[in-house]
Amino acid sequence: MSRLAELFPTLIAEALDLPPTALNQVFDNPQQHKLKLIKYPPPPASSHEESSFQGVGPHKDSGFLTFLLQGTAHHGLEVQNKTGTWIPAPPVPGTLVINIGRSLEALTGGICTATTHRVSLRRENFQDSEGGSLGPRFSFPVFQGVSLDLSDKVSLEIPEHIRALVKDDKVKSDAEATFNEMFRGSIGEGTLIARVTSHQDVGQRWYPEVLAKALKGQKEFRE
Repeated sequence: MSRLAELFPTLIAEALDLPPTALNQVFDNPQQHKLKLIKYPPPPASSHEESSFQGVGPHKDSGFLTFLLQGTAHHGLEVQNKTGTWIPAPPVPGTLVINIGRSLEALTGGICTATTHRVSLRRENFQDSEGGSLGPRFSFPVFQGVSLDLSDKVSLEIPEHIRALVKDDKVKSDAEATFNEMFRGSIGEGTLIARVTSHQDVGQRWYPEVLAKALKGQKEFRE
């Protein structure tokens, strides 16, 4: 996975008509990659509402790219397109889901739009086509991170003909825009904000002030 992750920034740079090494400056050496092993138990029989059983709410990953293996046949992963519509992303054998992260979005000034996604815990997502139980859902994301000390000193001279391809003034997203202001400080702060908004019950317990600020930013962005 490290070899694959280290290849992708060169492909992205070339797609932006930049030198292949243009993005090397944003990474630690060696790059930091984080693997998570995630288990989603089936909703309890007594649960009738999806909101009563924690999954992952609408969010954008904070890193550069995320490489996700959906390890079981469960549906439930959904991504939001630029019009705000939620689209199922069912598992396809032998493939990875690759999400653009907030770091890449911020570094490119919004040209590469971070993927808004969530995990739905509807009961039918834990059943096969005949109504039988699929058991727990497992997923395995590898997060490619940029340097946590990165600041506004980093700039990419993206050619104007590439910038002209971006037609959307404002992408409709259920994930807040707070993170895109991260270069006023460091990317570490933006990463913390992303974590507490995607796992709000944990954020409320340990970082209530950060969560309140982030949710206020979400509301103001939507309005």
